[in-house]
Amino acid sequence: MAQTSNPDHYSLISLGSGEAGKYIAWTYSSRVPGSRVAAIEKQWIGGSCPNIACLPSKNFVHSAKVAQYSQQLPQYGILRNGTGPSQLDMVTVRERKREMVNGLVSMHEGKFKDSNVELIMGTGAFTGPKTIEITLPEGGKRTVTADIVLVCTGSRATIDNRIPGLLEAKPLTHIEILEIDHVSYPVHLL
Repeated sequence: MAQTSNPDHYSLISLGSGEAGKYIAWTYSSRVPGSRVAAIEKQWIGGSCPNIACLPSKNFVHSAKVAQYSQQLPQYGILRNGTGPSQLDMVTVRERKREMVNGLVSMHEGKFKDSNVELIMGTGAFTGPKTIEITLPEGGKRTVTADIVLVCTGSRATIDNRIPGLLEAKPLTHIEILEIDHVSYPVHLL
């Protein structure tokens, strides 16, 4: 594929930098000589998995497993010499998760750079065939075109407003749950 002299034209653009979009962009860039590749991302560099879904939830689950194991220490011959029960510190659990996410975002930024895939932060909308207008976070707009455009926008949590009383109850999605800094009842560990 021949490189174009138009700075706003790409060989391939992925609208979204999540699991599908990032791997296709990275692979295409490495396997197609002379290609120019970009990924447009609205919010979560690398997609929801490393930011608000799969990996952060596993981080929380790991903390819960450690808490559960700590209650089983005597069964394994491990006696605690402390003066009282331990307490679960959700601020520390949340900060551990945030540190992991920050590391994953940095890793993704490095992978985009190393693979020569331009990461464009903004909200993309089609304005014509293979033409995307990007609303940039700092203001302004940019229009880009590509020979190949992938739509890899993933999914979003939604709260169904057709269920009476649900919105008023202020339910939590996975995003809010993974930012909890306290538990509603005391959790005492051995």
